[in-house]
Amino acid sequence: MVEARALRRLMVRHAPNNNQRAAALFLSLGHHDTLIRRLHRAYRSRWDVMGKALHKHLPDASRIPAFGGTSFWVKGPPRLDSEKLARSLAAKSVLIEPGRIDFGATNPPRNFFRLAFSSLDEAKIEPGIRVLADAIHND
Repeated sequence: MVEARALRRLMVRHAPNNNQRAAALFLSLGHHDTLIRRLHRAYRSRWDVMGKALHKHLPDASRIPAFGGTSFWVKGPPRLDSEKLARSLAAKSVLIEPGRIDFGATNPPRNFFRLAFSSLDEAKIEPGIRVLADAIHND
């Protein structure tokens, strides 16, 4: 194992020069800053849309976080099983990430889930939250 690590260290010391050069050009030409500004505008807008939809359809289930990140952490009603909810919503093309895996406890709560928004079309956010809310309320 020690020999394999030493060999790897010699073989993969740095990224290839052409990759380093491409990254340096990307940064020096200001493309990184432009990309960050464009992503910030897009994420901010999606964040606003999702926050308003959650407030409208699930007002007691989530708290609007300070802007940052690309998802909302949602606490559903105590009876909710987010893993079962995720399976039923997937059949309706609405995806959530059950939150149980994010807890270190032996018996974590099952009513938490995460809603990502970074890759969603804004026009699909509110209808998706409506489907989510209907699934929670009619469970």
